[in-house]
Amino acid sequence: MSTNEILLTIKIHRQIFVDPKRIRLLKAINETGSINQGAKLAQVSYKSAWDHLEIMNNISPKPLLERNTGGVKGGGTKLTTYAHRLLKLYQLLEDTQNTAFEILQKEDIPLDSPLFATSLFSLQSSARNQFFGRVNTLRKEKSHYYVAINIAGLKKQLFACITLRSAERLQLFLDKEVMFMVKVPSIHIHKLPIDVHYNQFQAVVKSIHDQEVILEFGENEKLVECIAEFSEERYQIGDSVYFTIDPEQIIVASLP
Repeated sequence: MSTNEILLTIKIHRQIFVDPKRIRLLKAINETGSINQGAKLAQVSYKSAWDHLEIMNNISPKPLLERNTGGVKGGGTKLTTYAHRLLKLYQLLEDTQNTAFEILQKEDIPLDSPLFATSLFSLQSSARNQFFGRVNTLRKEKSHYYVAINIAGLKKQLFACITLRSAERLQLFLDKEVMFMVKVPSIHIHKLPIDVHYNQFQAVVKSIHDQEVILEFGENEKLVECIAEFSEERYQIGDSVYFTIDPEQIIVASLP
């Protein structure tokens, strides 16, 4: 468990809306269904709990509590849908802060790329091949765009083929930073170059495990994972090979 403590405060109109103490109080009220019992669980006085709730409700865009009077159980207090969403948002921000602080400790991770940093603590994908680059050209062909991407340390550009709607949704423009993902089965390895228009790169076999091959390519020694059909071709560590990627099999992601 980390010994670092990062206290998150959210302000509205320069006034403190929620902080760790107020979040604990809301959670306790949600758990007990009572402001009085919630105050005891959160280890604050009843008056202090009311003061916090009054301040929050005065600056909150929407109500945080619903009061039920009478009834078989004598009434009670529960959180509104907005308050539940607030608790989830606060937890999300806390998790993001903690992960960001962990990234800070790893000096080999660059922090000058918002997309790269964001992907580290907020994105998980089944695609094992993930790379970053910048848009060099956008060429429209019928119902698709061919996006040429410059990758640091790679002399040749990589091309992705995406729909017009995807390009519009991603708000692509020249030099915009993008991340692209390729599933392992979409990368094909060859002993010799083949006749393709896009995405053929030279590489060296770095490691082999069963049919999965790790290739090293580019000046920065990037790694890509693919599957080799050993029934047709046999490869060894250190072999110079070529790999290809179908532009239509590339998934492109970007920040707004």
